[in-house]
Amino acid sequence: MTSTSYHGANDGVQVANNYGSITTEIHLSKRSKNSHHDDLRAPPRTQYTIAWVCALYIEMAAAQAMLDELHERLPVSVDNNNYILGSINQHNVVIACLPEGQYGTNNAAIVMTNMKRTFPEIRACLMVGIGGGVPRKADIRLGDVVVGTRVMQCDLGKLIGDGQLQRTAISRLCHPFFGTTISTVRSKHEHRLSQVPSILQQKLGGRHSYSRPTSADLLFHASYEHESLADSCDGCDHSKLVPRSRRVPHKVIIHYGAIASRNQVMRNGTTRDTVARELDVMCFEIESAGLMDILPYLPIRGICDYADSHKNKE
Repeated sequence: MTSTSYHGANDGVQVANNYGSITTEIHLSKRSKNSHHDDLRAPPRTQYTIAWVCALYIEMAAAQAMLDELHERLPVSVDNNNYILGSINQHNVVIACLPEGQYGTNNAAIVMTNMKRTFPEIRACLMVGIGGGVPRKADIRLGDVVVGTRVMQCDLGKLIGDGQLQRTAISRLCHPFFGTTISTVRSKHEHRLSQVPSILQQKLGGRHSYSRPTSADLLFHASYEHESLADSCDGCDHSKLVPRSRRVPHKVIIHYGAIASRNQVMRNGTTRDTVARELDVMCFEIESAGLMDILPYLPIRGICDYADSHKNKE
């Protein structure tokens, strides 16, 4: 598989930040705009080779909007999953979502196992959704994206004498299937302005659910807990904010690095920083580790919060 794994990624800008690390701003090439009103006849199941797994219904809706072509649904339910079928850059793609209210690594594994049984020629999976960013790692901000070149299930281990968790999980590097593609794509990200905003506007323009929230991007010190009874941080002490340099509004930065996967949502800034330092990770999420032993997969996470008590659903 070539760089088309990234559905048209072909140019970008490499950016050095204040933390001495290098991130990459990824840019997607424009694709032909096809109507979804007239669904195309679905090819045989054996011709679908890419899986796209989401945890939330809104992520599944966004995934469908990214398709170049939408195929007819399967005539009958062949397993417990519901599928959206289509194509991106001539790759036939199967999209599935975890059941409502059922998250975590185990549920992700069940969905993927069913999908692999129904579509036996699937070669690789994209696990796309939201994650909690580690703000001091590569200056990650809300709205940035982390592509997981390494994944560790960080809640596996044993309790030792002082009640601390001794982690026993081994980190997994991304499969060569994706690793070579990432290297190829990153090598091209050198010289053109980002097309991400224009593609998002083309595919999702006018849909409020996918737009940036009106609230500011606020990062509080790790030890400062959310005080307000409401989700909003309007009632929090803004003297506890971490000073950061300004960034161009709506700029999309793609980071490549390690992702910590677990079965519980991370909502504590101090624990976040401790685990992040120990494992050298960029973000936290709760599904990807469930796919480790099924087939090659690549987790891609949009940063929606800082994995602390100040997270909210906006």
